[in-house]
Amino acid sequence: MNSTTFNFLKYLSLTLAALAVIWFGYAWFVGDELTLPWQVESTFKTRPFLLEYFQINGKPGGVMVDQLISWQKFRTGELQYLVWPEKVLLISIVAVLVLGTLSITYLDRLSYFIFSGIVVFCFIQLRLEELGVADPYLSYGLIGAFLLLTYYFQAINKKVSVLIRLIAILLLYLTFGLLVNFLPNMDYPNLVVLSFGMVGPLLWTTLFIIFIAGDNIFSLFKLTTQGESKGKNGLLHFGIIGFVYVILVSLLFMEKNEDIELNLYLIEPSTLLIASMISGYFCFDPKIKTINVSGDTFVLKDWLYPALCAMTLGVLAYAEITANSSLKDAIEWVILISHLAFGAGFFVYALINFTPALFQNLQVWHIFFQGPRTPMLTVRLFCIIMVVGGFLYLEYRPYYMAKSGQYTMLASLAEHIDNDLLADQYHKQSNYFEFYNYRSNYALAQKAKTEKEKEEIQERLVAILRGGDNPKARVAYSNHFDEKGDLYRTLSSLMYSKEVEYDDKVQNNLGLAHYKYQNYDSAFKYFRESLGGGAFVSEGNLAALNYDVAAQVDFDTTINYEYQDNIHLKLNRQALANAQGQSLPFSIELRSDTLLTREQLFYLYNAALSRQREDWKIVDDAIQYYQSNPKNAVYNTFLLTAQSFLYYNSGQVNKGFRTLESVISSNLSAAGFPYYIKAAWAFDQGQSDLTVESINNAKKRGFDAEPLNEFMEDLKFVTDFDRTADISQQLKEVQAEKAELSEAEYQQALMRVAETNAFDVNTTLKAIELLNQTEIDSQVEYDLLREALEVNRKSTDLWEAYIYSCAKNNFTAFGETALDQLSGLADQQKVAEVRSEFERILEEKTTFQIR
Repeated sequence: MNSTTFNFLKYLSLTLAALAVIWFGYAWFVGDELTLPWQVESTFKTRPFLLEYFQINGKPGGVMVDQLISWQKFRTGELQYLVWPEKVLLISIVAVLVLGTLSITYLDRLSYFIFSGIVVFCFIQLRLEELGVADPYLSYGLIGAFLLLTYYFQAINKKVSVLIRLIAILLLYLTFGLLVNFLPNMDYPNLVVLSFGMVGPLLWTTLFIIFIAGDNIFSLFKLTTQGESKGKNGLLHFGIIGFVYVILVSLLFMEKNEDIELNLYLIEPSTLLIASMISGYFCFDPKIKTINVSGDTFVLKDWLYPALCAMTLGVLAYAEITANSSLKDAIEWVILISHLAFGAGFFVYALINFTPALFQNLQVWHIFFQGPRTPMLTVRLFCIIMVVGGFLYLEYRPYYMAKSGQYTMLASLAEHIDNDLLADQYHKQSNYFEFYNYRSNYALAQKAKTEKEKEEIQERLVAILRGGDNPKARVAYSNHFDEKGDLYRTLSSLMYSKEVEYDDKVQNNLGLAHYKYQNYDSAFKYFRESLGGGAFVSEGNLAALNYDVAAQVDFDTTINYEYQDNIHLKLNRQALANAQGQSLPFSIELRSDTLLTREQLFYLYNAALSRQREDWKIVDDAIQYYQSNPKNAVYNTFLLTAQSFLYYNSGQVNKGFRTLESVISSNLSAAGFPYYIKAAWAFDQGQSDLTVESINNAKKRGFDAEPLNEFMEDLKFVTDFDRTADISQQLKEVQAEKAELSEAEYQQALMRVAETNAFDVNTTLKAIELLNQTEIDSQVEYDLLREALEVNRKSTDLWEAYIYSCAKNNFTAFGETALDQLSGLADQQKVAEVRSEFERILEEKTTFQIR
């Protein structure tokens, strides 16, 4: 035999097994998250908040706005169809077929016929006739070609090298693989064969699990007896450990059968399986010698055994990832039945047959599988009978579960090719075989369209929950009631569930249900308990809960938030900080596509409402960043409103009023609320006429909210209106720092003062006057005055200065228009004086140009 090829196949098989272990570990870690991912549903609620700018009649006054807070609950997304797990599974099955076919050509005649029969039965279960091509000759051709090729190598020409055998077998399966892919007129023929033919690989898996089921007992017998100097001690240790093992398997069987409730960390059927695979590999040689398999049996150990391990773990991993609970349960039942039967049988066999030898201090573990031939054969037959008895005891449940899993695969494939009618039929057939089927019940619940189907949603989710604990089904069940507005059943379906004891997402949703019932202490309890897998959601909900109960209890400072970069948490904490008059740093991760999400929009809005914000420029930059994308135009009014608050709260009164005017002009029919804001700001700036004008405009546009009415009532009793705008301190600070500033820096500082608040006319004009004393273009003076008049159009002093600036810049038409505006605000004598000076400056300008 070619040793190089032999070693290559050996290492290939071991590599497949190692990859299967990795895949199984990945599947165990990820679960069905890829097929049925958790999703978070956000609900935004408004909460009234007073931006206090002044005291009116001894009461806080300002603008009553709505802050936004975010509540989040868990739900599940749509069932996904994943192609790649089926392809990985298909590869593992083909590997078993290739290496299995190659292995049996090295066995003796009897063993060859036994193994060939298993392979032929597997071919029959592939149900190639479902492809609709050459029925039934495609199946006959595969079986005939297999038998002819393997019999030739096994009986006719035994000297053919392993490489030639491997190439011939690969060509055989490659040929039929091409026929399967190109002859049928259908999509995904490989996956169709796999789905219809899943029972074939399950047969290999079942026989393999039964083959290794008793090997754990042998390993325990060897470990407890080979190192003992006294056989009596070894017997005692084996008796205790073996008994615990058998009891453990019995408990797992009873728990699976729902006779008891048991939750052992990491002790699952798959744990037993992996332990048996390891034990089986190391005790393969002594065991295979006693079960009438002859020939080069090492090929079974080095080629076929690792490949079968890979396929078995692959099937389990596939079932886990694709949420095919029936397939998984079928295999787990096979594991438990076979391990219970062989574990108990071999344990009793070892105690009865080896007690005398152990008392004589003999090393007997190496003849465990030999012994007197009749007793061991009898024990094996007895164990097989017990396995059959287990199937009968369960009323063939594993078989029905396997068939259910098969139809679930077919239904999922039908969904993938958009054949909903066929998918429904297969899902219902799957439920016929297994009432508790997870994926089929869930799929039918999601696909419900008619009223009758919608009425069955509740029953389908309950069926899943009766089959076992399932957090996703539990969340779907409670959300079903929540969507119907049934608050009591939403709460009770979660509160009395098993899942709430361990699942963070169920705990979060229960906390939200308690909140809706105004059980704030219970809501707080469950939000705190769910700070695990659902921590980022629960922290946000905790912050929202803090906001709602801040009037009674301030416990926000007692929570150490981990997910401080989570947008929902920042949004809610910002609202709470605004309500408590605290400063909270602003931070946001700007999206590269400049598309604004609702969460970021509301976070920007809440941040703009803060009156304790020194980093307002960062917020302004973020708003302008998103305003740059026309696709965000739908949020433009909201963004502009937030920006106007941001400017006004940061002392940029002119910018605040101008931005608010943009909000008003963007939609005059809905300008009631902006006019209400303008009225409050005008009162804050000491502009009584503008206050009354803005109130009237708000009323004209249908804004009749209670805050506006209360503001109007309070205004009736104002007797000493002494509010004035005052930014003189800013100008004093600039003049005090003049010596330390360059001329350009000094000019910029004066311009900032002149742009700040046009309602403080004296300071604004003084800043412009100081600017004129520097070497600055007259156009700058004109722009500053024009912008000031956009905000304060009732100031005669601003109009006068603007008219003179028009003359300096030869803007005669603009100056004439401004004089008309001034005539409506000042007496005729004042207008005449301004006109005279305006004309003088123009004449002087003309004379200068002529010269």
